[in-house]
Amino acid sequence: MRVRLLAVLSLVVSASLLRAEPVYLALGDSSAFGETNRTKNPSDGDRGYVKPFADYLGTLDGTRPTVANFAIDGETSASFFAGSGRVSSDGQGHNPNYNGLANPYAQSQRLQDSFNTPAANADVKAVTVQLGANNLDAVASSPGFLGKTPAEQQSMVAAALGAFQADYAAILGDVRTRFPTADVYALGYHNPYNGDPTHPFYPLADPAVQGLNQVIAGVASAFGAKYVDVYGAIHPNEAGFTLIATWQKDPVNYVHLNDAGYAAVAGQLIRTAGGPSQVPEPATLILAGVGGMVLLARRTRREKIAAAA
Repeated sequence: MRVRLLAVLSLVVSASLLRAEPVYLALGDSSAFGETNRTKNPSDGDRGYVKPFADYLGTLDGTRPTVANFAIDGETSASFFAGSGRVSSDGQGHNPNYNGLANPYAQSQRLQDSFNTPAANADVKAVTVQLGANNLDAVASSPGFLGKTPAEQQSMVAAALGAFQADYAAILGDVRTRFPTADVYALGYHNPYNGDPTHPFYPLADPAVQGLNQVIAGVASAFGAKYVDVYGAIHPNEAGFTLIATWQKDPVNYVHLNDAGYAAVAGQLIRTAGGPSQVPEPATLILAGVGGMVLLARRTRREKIAAAA
């Protein structure tokens, strides 16, 4: 019964996208989807930080926007274009916005399917984008990673951040081109491993996460998006704001925020919407420079679309 109801709600959302009413579009991964321990799926994604932010937008305009959350659990910046290669394979089935579509199906294609006319695009008033954590997860989960030297580990993470930077520029470039008047928010990430020093990734994660956040902030600035400091919203309360305490029992979901964590991120997002964003402090693993990113975004997007075809 619940699945059927969510399917109907999904059709209502799809139909509403055709009408001239404000839309809040959420793109990204499990964090953007509001995932916790996978016990509240399927979901239309009007939860996590998305719900309170949509509520806030409604107080500004007098009308709560229609939420179109296309985020998928396990999404990486590469699978955003390809539809395959996610770090978890069950995510698409959790989001009714993909009902009736082939599996795998690219999030970028879902975006194109729904917003491909000037009228539909003009309805989008706000966009949040949160991607990148699964790019790091793919590296950390690769065979033998923990046994490599620190220099080798850093090299692998730096290479992943470089690939992510190109993908993320293509994604934000497309969003900015498609929705030139929308407010765009680029969310960084918390570091769940700060909540448990006994986890094997504890000594490695912070420089990588802060390096990722630096890349997100730099690309966001290049495309006129506001960076949202998720790390600052959660730190130093990772133990209380995430599911890290469950890591030995639940090897999939322990990195996620809990309800209190999402509320903290929502507060940070709302504060950012009301004023200038803050760029994170430089970390150990940072890729320098975003020069020429607009051209890179256009070229990379063409290549990704061609590869997925």
